[in-house]
Amino acid sequence: MTTYLTTPFKRRWLLPTLAVIAASLVMVRLGFWQLDRHDQRMAYINGVIAEVEDVPFTLTGGPEDDAYAERIFHQVEADGRFDFDHQIIIKNQYYNDMLGYHLVTPFLIEGSERAVLVDRGWIPPEAVQSFEDVRQFDEPELTHIVGRIMPPEKHRGELPSPENPQRMWYRVSVPAIAAQMPYEVLPFAVALLPPETPQTHPPFRNPPKFKLDPGPHMGYAIQWFIFAIFVPLVYLWQVVRLDRKETTEHF
Repeated sequence: MTTYLTTPFKRRWLLPTLAVIAASLVMVRLGFWQLDRHDQRMAYINGVIAEVEDVPFTLTGGPEDDAYAERIFHQVEADGRFDFDHQIIIKNQYYNDMLGYHLVTPFLIEGSERAVLVDRGWIPPEAVQSFEDVRQFDEPELTHIVGRIMPPEKHRGELPSPENPQRMWYRVSVPAIAAQMPYEVLPFAVALLPPETPQTHPPFRNPPKFKLDPGPHMGYAIQWFIFAIFVPLVYLWQVVRLDRKETTEHF
């Protein structure tokens, strides 16, 4: 046993031994890092489940609504009317593997002077030859909405001027879009939920999907810990074997 423990620390083996020890410590650190990533992912999943299963919020347009921006995927509902004159298009959106647009329309909340941006769903690109064509998808009869709070998205590049509003976007960046609206907008967007019966015409409700898969982090952590044990053992066996062989040949 003494030979096994002391051989790697002989002068000729000292540098590679230190390198193997350092590599093993790095592997252990990577294993704990993956465990931390796993814990973060599970915390996110549990948070999403809690939001999905919680009691729906009713939006009133009051200042208390602003706090809901952190409650991603929480179900909300509101009464009011859509402002179709200020709706926008979100490009490069998929529905059943088909590329198209999403319609995002401000919803003026009843009893307030504020609005919330609402993703009404997917429309086919061939139906929109000019922006005015989106008016065929207006839903003035929809005065009560039910949806989920969308994850925040950031606008890339320069913000458009409020005097020259942008009608087509790549992301639902609420602060950027709100800057071109003639009224105050809540700091989050809502995606309408699909009805219980299948839809036969657009806009097809297409809310963001949330993944409850914990991912590969736990498996990666186990692999790193195995490597952290296996590499030193193999190195130790190889060093002792070579050292004994050279000692035998010497005598």
